[in-house]
Amino acid sequence: MLKALLLSMIWLIIIPCFIGLYIITYAKRKNKNILLAYIIGILIEFLVFQILAIPFTFLRFSFHSLRITWTIFMIMIWIVSIVLNRKNLKSIAVENLKKIKEMPKILTTAFLLLLIFQGYMSFTYMYEDYDDSNFVAKATIARDTDTLFVYNDIGEKNDSFPIRYVFSPFPYFTATVSELVDIHPAIMAHTIFPVVFLGMGYIIFYLIGSSLFKDDKKKIMVFMIFLSLLYIFGKYTRYAIFVRLLGRAWQGKSLLANIILPFIIYLFLEFIGEEKDGFYWIVLFITLWAGDLLSSMAIFLPLIASGILVVLYTIKDKNIKYILKWILCCIPSLVYGIMYLIIK
Repeated sequence: MLKALLLSMIWLIIIPCFIGLYIITYAKRKNKNILLAYIIGILIEFLVFQILAIPFTFLRFSFHSLRITWTIFMIMIWIVSIVLNRKNLKSIAVENLKKIKEMPKILTTAFLLLLIFQGYMSFTYMYEDYDDSNFVAKATIARDTDTLFVYNDIGEKNDSFPIRYVFSPFPYFTATVSELVDIHPAIMAHTIFPVVFLGMGYIIFYLIGSSLFKDDKKKIMVFMIFLSLLYIFGKYTRYAIFVRLLGRAWQGKSLLANIILPFIIYLFLEFIGEEKDGFYWIVLFITLWAGDLLSSMAIFLPLIASGILVVLYTIKDKNIKYILKWILCCIPSLVYGIMYLIIK
C-alpha cells in the first residue's frame, strides 16, 4: 500500500503541480500560487485523458493502448514543464513558503485538524451506492477485459455505445491510475481518490476565500473552518453536496459539483474581467473541456453556470466580447452534445 500511496502522490499531486506551475509562469503571472497551479495541472491531466479517450473509444482501441498513450503524453508534458521552468522553481518555492509563514497559526491548525479528520475518515471508511456500478464497475471491466465500453456493468456485451456515458469516460481514468500505481480500481476509488479529491475541493474553497476576503488570512481560515464543519455535519440527505465530497468523491458527478463548478466561480471572481484576463479564459476553456470527462451532466451544466456569470459580467462591464470568448470556451462541450444527439 505504501508503494501505491507514493506512486499516487507522483501522478495525482507532483506531476500536476509542475505542469500547473509552468503554465502560470509561461503566462507571466506575478502571483505564482502553487495551489492554483495544482488545480490547473490536474485539470490538464483530465483534459488530455478526455481528448484521447473519445476517439480511442469510437475507434475500438484497447484500454491498455489508451493507458499507455496517456501515460506517455503526461510524462512528456511533465518533463518539458520541469526543463522549461527549472530556473523559476526556487523563487516559486520561496514565494509560497513565505505565504505559509504568514498564515494565522491557531486558525490554520484548527482547520488542518478538521481536514486531517475528514481525510482519515475518507481513507478508512467506505461509502457504497448504486453509482459504483458505473464508476467502479466500468473501471474494473476495462482493466480485466482490455476494452472500452464494449461490456456493460454486469459484463454483457453492449449492442451499441452506451451513449449516456460514452462522452464522459471517467471510470477509465480511475482504471488508468489504478494500473499505474498497481492497485485494484475499487481500492483506488474508495481509498486514495477520496483523499486527493477532498484536498482539491478545499484548495478551491481556499482560493475562493482568498478572492472574497482580499487575501485576509484570518478571514480565509475562519471561512475554511466554517466550510469544514458544514461538510462534516451537512448530511441532511444522501444527495447533499456535502456527501458528494466526503462520501462519494470518486464519482465524476461529485467532482463536477465540488471541483469544476466552484473553480468556474473562482475564475470569474478573481480573474475574468481584469485588464489582462486572456490567459484565464484559456483556463476556463480547459476547465469546461476537462469537466466533460467526469459526468454527462458536465457537458451542459458548467456551460449554464459560466453562461449566467458571463451575462452578469457583460452587463456590469458593458463588454460584449465576454460572450464571444465564452462561446469559444464552450465549443468542445457543444461538439459532444451535437454528437450525442446524432448518435442517439
